[in-house]
Amino acid sequence: MRFAQRMLLFAVIWLLAMTPAPGAEPHSGTKDTLEVSLLTCAPGSNVYELYGHTALRVRNTVSGEDMVFNYGIFDFRTPHFAWRFMMGRTDYILGAVPFSHFVLSYMKEGRSVEAQVLNLTPDECTRLSTSLAETFRKVCNEGWTYRYNFLYDNCTTRAIDEITRAVKGQVKWPSAERGKTFRGIINEHAAEASPWYRFGQDLILGAETDAPIGLRGQMFAPLYAARFADSASIITPDGQIRPLVKSKTMVAEFATHAEIRFPLSPMAACCLLLLLTIAVCTGEWHKGKIRHWFDNLLLLLMGSTGCIVALLFFLSEHPAVGSNALILLINPLPLVYLPWKIWRERHHRETYFTQIIAVLLCLFCASRLFIFQKFPAEIYVLALCLLVRVISETLFKKNITTSLS
Repeated sequence: MRFAQRMLLFAVIWLLAMTPAPGAEPHSGTKDTLEVSLLTCAPGSNVYELYGHTALRVRNTVSGEDMVFNYGIFDFRTPHFAWRFMMGRTDYILGAVPFSHFVLSYMKEGRSVEAQVLNLTPDECTRLSTSLAETFRKVCNEGWTYRYNFLYDNCTTRAIDEITRAVKGQVKWPSAERGKTFRGIINEHAAEASPWYRFGQDLILGAETDAPIGLRGQMFAPLYAARFADSASIITPDGQIRPLVKSKTMVAEFATHAEIRFPLSPMAACCLLLLLTIAVCTGEWHKGKIRHWFDNLLLLLMGSTGCIVALLFFLSEHPAVGSNALILLINPLPLVYLPWKIWRERHHRETYFTQIIAVLLCLFCASRLFIFQKFPAEIYVLALCLLVRVISETLFKKNITTSLS
């Protein structure tokens, strides 16, 4: 804590020295020596690090003063942090730290950091550093925060906005990459870390992430924003054009993080469940008895996963989770139905299992016709497991009825 306080005090003193008071003219000795860089940090191994990070570096080339500002700071000590984070109710702040400390923290994690020196005029550099200073003063004096939004308002979009506002004229960005969606970009990053990360994200993200997105949408991802910055230009009011990025260098370089490996991929696990389902159905026909325990296991699996999907669907402020059509198949209702089903089984009464699952499968199929959402391939395998159970038990009961009559 004392270290954090010292860094905060250092940042405030630095900002007071580097930026003029509102309405005052910049010191000429400071104005001409500022250099601003866009820093892009490679993805890490934690879930919240999968997409990388963006920050802004402000350096005085004469005095050597060197600070990094980033909009990706949150406090784990916030009351009920885990719940608020899950619900998308986490407030972030603008943080400031010496460049050497910033780079060292990423080097310890084995994550690369690329610096793109921006081709800004002295006035633009001063304007940008002043904007950062004013926001950081609000953080220190007024407790300023912003409500983080993973897709639309994050550390990368904030940094890009700071650059755009500082430029006198306009930034001409390159054309967006065609055919890109939020889900596609998310999967690019998540799949590199682990197929289970990709599967988990696909389970909770809805149709909103499958619509084509333009340049602004694609720049939610740090690596995409850095790539677009490389090809961007600044058009001045008098029509002159210059590249946005003057030069770039790797200030820390490491190999890409290895994929987190599990014994089974999501698809392999689902295929094994399908094989087990077929084996159980085959055994039922040989033994002449329905294995209710297996149906109960499927209901428990569906309901438990459905609790997460429903919680995010109805309560979370995270973008895109409220448009998830998977809730028609994966929802908590099986957990509500399960105790009643077990009670009916013990009293040798009809459980209506096949009818209820058939309704869920029909809703799932209907969603494919009327809702444009890309479901993970594993979901179709799970749906096939349920379909196999419905067909097998329906035919089994029909066969028993025919035999008795």
